Amino acid sequence: MPILKTGLVDQAQVWGKEADLERVIKETGFKDTPFLSLIPSAAPIRSGKAALGHAWFYDDVPDGDVANKHLEGGAPAPAEYFEGGSLLNHYQIVKNTYGVTGSNEDATRVDGKLVLTDQFLKAKLKHVKSIEQILLSDQPAVQRVNAGSPVEGQCAGLKAFATVNNTIDTAGDNLSWKLIRELLKIGWRNGGTFSHVFMNSTQKDVLDDILFSKAYITLLGTKTLENNVTLIGNTPYGSNIKVVLSPYVGQNEIIAIRPQDIYKVNLRPMKTRDILSPNDIKQKEIISEFTLRVCTPFAFALLSDLGDGSTPPSESVEEE
Repeated sequence: MPILKTGLVDQAQVWGKEADLERVIKETGFKDTPFLSLIPSAAPIRSGKAALGHAWFYDDVPDGDVANKHLEGGAPAPAEYFEGGSLLNHYQIVKNTYGVTGSNEDATRVDGKLVLTDQFLKAKLKHVKSIEQILLSDQPAVQRVNAGSPVEGQCAGLKAFATVNNTIDTAGDNLSWKLIRELLKIGWRNGGTFSHVFMNSTQKDVLDDILFSKAYITLLGTKTLENNVTLIGNTPYGSNIKVVLSPYVGQNEIIAIRPQDIYKVNLRPMKTRDILSPNDIKQKEIISEFTLRVCTPFAFALLSDLGDGSTPPSESVEEE
C-alpha cells in the first residue's frame, strides 16, 4: 500500500547529519526503549503550519460480496468507488535540561568519565524513556495554540488509536494461546501480519509458561532470543513473531504491531543546544518535536482487560 508513506521523507534528506543523534539512540537503546528503537523515523513534507498537526490518508482492504451474481449477457456491475480513511495527530515538544556548575565542568567521576558527560547520558536516557512512554500511551492529541492563551501541543499515543475493530476486550480472562491467536488474526484479516508483540512482565511470564511447554515448543518453534525476547516461529497468522518485554505496556494489556506501518514523525530532529546563563553554570538542553503516525488502524491490535494469570489457563495444545 504505497499510500501509507505518502507525505513523509527520510530525515537525512531534510537535516543531514543533524539527524544522527536520534539514529545513534535508536541503535543502542532497544532494551530501554524497544518501541522507539523498532519503528522508523521520518520527517513530514513541509506544508501548512505546525500547529495544524500531521494528517495522513490510508487505504482499506476491501472485502468480498457473497451476493455478487449476474445474468448471462446482462449489464455490468454498478461501479464502486473504494474509499480509504484519514487520521490526524499533533506535535509534542519534549525537553530535558542537564548541567553542572563551573567548578564541575572539567571534573571527572571515579571511573574517569567527565561529570558533564555522565549528566548527558542520564538526561538522554530520561529523554528517550519519556518519548517511549508517550508513544505507547493512551493520551489524546491536543492541538497547540501559540498566541492568545498558549496551549502545549500533545501527541496522541498508540493506544489513542484503538477502536472496536482493532481491540479485543477480554473481560478479565487470563491470557491463553487462543487469545494471542485472535490478536494475530486482526492483522492477518486486514492485509498484513504482526511481527512484534509487546507486553509487560506479568503477561510475558504467563505467555512464556504456555509457549515453553513441551508441546508448544514443538508446535510453534518457540525460542529465547537476547534482551528477554521470545520468538514464536510458526503460526497460521504470521511467522517469526517476536514477543518483547516492555515496562510501558499496562499490566492488563498486550499490543501487537507492524512496525513498518508506524512512524515517529519529527518536525525537527532530536538535538542538544547550549543554554546561555549569566551564572557560573554550564547547561545544555535535549529537545525533540515529534508526533506518532499510525498509518492504518490495523497497524496494531490490542488485548485489553486481561487477568493477572493467577489462575492457570485450562487450554491444551490439542485444542489448537
